[in-house]
Amino acid sequence: MRLLGHGASLAAFRWDCVYLLARLLADDRQDVKALGAAAKDMLDQVGQERAALEAVEDNAVIASALLGNADKARDKVLIAMGGVARAMDKPTYAVLFPKLNPSRTARLTVAEESTEIARILAELAKLPADHALRVGYESELAGAESATKTAAAQQNQAAVALSIQRSQMGRFKLGIDKGRLEIHGHLVALLKDKADADSFFRPTSSSPGEEEKKEPAAPAAPPVPANP
Repeated sequence: MRLLGHGASLAAFRWDCVYLLARLLADDRQDVKALGAAAKDMLDQVGQERAALEAVEDNAVIASALLGNADKARDKVLIAMGGVARAMDKPTYAVLFPKLNPSRTARLTVAEESTEIARILAELAKLPADHALRVGYESELAGAESATKTAAAQQNQAAVALSIQRSQMGRFKLGIDKGRLEIHGHLVALLKDKADADSFFRPTSSSPGEEEKKEPAAPAAPPVPANP
């Protein structure tokens, strides 16, 4: 029997628990079979932990998708406004986009683009209230920026939650290993034979169907010639 360790995949723990449970329940000795309850509990815990991890991972993926959508919508407003400014008011366009044109601004990182848009909104606010750019785009750009910031904050929260869940996973695996070791100890006490107790645990961490694969044997060393 070997400890799987925190480096083993959650799938390897699940396969091991399934194997252990099957071996225990198939045994004719009732005191051995009774240990199946503990193995079943560990298997249930692995399933719950896996579901929890996948839920947090899904939230992180969703948050990333929502941020991408919000950022794209923000870019669309920014580029449209830049095109109108370039066509109708070149001096204002030069103020709004002194170094980067609208398309290059839209290719900045989310945070960098937010910095630029904050400056652009400040410049728009200096224009007359009835200026076409303010009337047509100020409110829409501000709303798109607000939505992007909200999505970015949600992505950060999802990333933190995923980091915490993955950290918890290491401790969880150590707990399952402890439970496996306790069952092994009970088996040794019952069977009085460590090798017999070891046989209840899956002998490999490979995925199902690969257990029979063996490493190729090393080539035999050439015979040592006899001394003449």
